[in-house]
Amino acid sequence: MIIFKKVYKTLALLFLGLFYLGTTVIAVQDSLELHSGTVKLIRDGKSQIINNAGETFALQANDRLQTGKKTKITLYLKNRDNTVKLFSNSFFKLDDLAAEENSVALLTGKGNFNVKPLPKTSNTENAEAENSKKGKKLNKFGVKLGAKLAKLKKSKLRGKKKRFNIRTVSAILGVRGTEFVVATGGDTTNLLALSGEVTLASPEIPDYEIPVLANEVSNVREGSGPSIPVAVSPEERDKIAKADGKDSFQEVQFGESESISSIRSRMKSDDETPNYEEEENKEGDLLEQMDRLDELENILDNAENAIDAAKSRLFILSMTFTNRD
Repeated sequence: MIIFKKVYKTLALLFLGLFYLGTTVIAVQDSLELHSGTVKLIRDGKSQIINNAGETFALQANDRLQTGKKTKITLYLKNRDNTVKLFSNSFFKLDDLAAEENSVALLTGKGNFNVKPLPKTSNTENAEAENSKKGKKLNKFGVKLGAKLAKLKKSKLRGKKKRFNIRTVSAILGVRGTEFVVATGGDTTNLLALSGEVTLASPEIPDYEIPVLANEVSNVREGSGPSIPVAVSPEERDKIAKADGKDSFQEVQFGESESISSIRSRMKSDDETPNYEEEENKEGDLLEQMDRLDELENILDNAENAIDAAKSRLFILSMTFTNRD
């Protein structure tokens, strides 16, 4: 009897330990929380309807989600580092949930995204501060040099790896850390950046992408590249962010866009196809030239000081001779 009690107690403790461990594992998994409405979870060819508000389900790579009318859900990815809020009549797919980056697809509907930026190292911060310092000196040496450096930085942006990627039927979005809103349907994808920066490109020409900054909107239509980013008012921003559904951008005036054929032709004629190593070398050469200009400035300053000193000495000597007479 005593042995049986000991065995029973051991099994009970083991069960509780496994239950606690399982709960902990689930807590750090990618998950879905239903706030209202209904959502269909499709996995391995089988579907499950979730319609109890407050329910939470673990997510896996390749899961597909289809939301119903008047539905709001939140997806927690990478242990809640990244969150996605989906609204009514959205179709969403989790392509890849790797530790390094998430890759998802919003095929139709609207999503509000919040992606945690990577922590900056002190070296990175120092480099950015130095580049900012150098950038402020550009006005002394001409606008053309500044424009060329800005162009190089934009080209270099295409070569950086994004930690969160989104694809739609008509667009490709790359994110390193920001908040933004995406609404897509048919052959159009609309984007509003709330903070940070998002890159936007057409899948027909993915190497041609533009950065969209905070409080700017842009869109991509089939057959065209991304439109020129346009700033929106705080009222427009809030209205888009709070709207339910893909029509939240209905009253927004987007910038002009260029046809895919025109972009390809221009890139070919201007040789704008990005060569990251070459662009980095060019940027390095420009920064080196700026350093040399700094040295020249110092030489000129020293020469001017020497001339002023010589003038002062001559003036003193002149006054001395005059007084002697």
